[in-house]
Amino acid sequence: MKRSPGPPSPPDRAGSSRRRPPALRGHLLLAVALVVAALAAAWIAIASRPDQSTAPRPSGSVAPGAAGDARRHTYLLQAAGRPATRVSLEVAADEPARERGLSNRREVPAGTGMVFLFPTDTTAAFWMKDTLVPLQIAFVAADGRVVRLFEMTPCRADPCTVYTPSRSYRYAIELSSGAFTAAGVKAGDRVVPEDPSGLPRAA
Repeated sequence: MKRSPGPPSPPDRAGSSRRRPPALRGHLLLAVALVVAALAAAWIAIASRPDQSTAPRPSGSVAPGAAGDARRHTYLLQAAGRPATRVSLEVAADEPARERGLSNRREVPAGTGMVFLFPTDTTAAFWMKDTLVPLQIAFVAADGRVVRLFEMTPCRADPCTVYTPSRSYRYAIELSSGAFTAAGVKAGDRVVPEDPSGLPRAA
């Protein structure tokens, strides 16, 4: 329903009706046009944003209570008395990446795996909840010396085995089952990055 027109506005002191000056009407129209343009631009930006709701969010390899970088870096497995073995590792340098780990992977090809970088020495434990393939893990001190090795088997439901090293470490490396053993790596051997300067800072 349209509102009925009211009585005419009384004249002001100069005798003119109370109508907005043309300059003021122009400013109002310009302001309205700018607001409409801004709203349209915002709607287009939201509509073109990719849908993240279906992105996979697998669970983690680091056990609860322990704290992405998917770029690969080469690490050297330096077993005593043997030539170094090179492996290409994904880097998990922050908490979400460390928790995600290699879970829900259907395979870990030979010569590949993941390195878990921590900002300081840690005693964080690992488990294999929702991890589909068997892995071997090396806990490595800040000087590159292996603290402890474990073979880890997949676990689909709690309770899952928790793998804890005998002392603190700075980073951990997961490879396919038996990979460290095949390279001759034992506790006390070195597992180090080929180019430490290229690694992201752990958080």
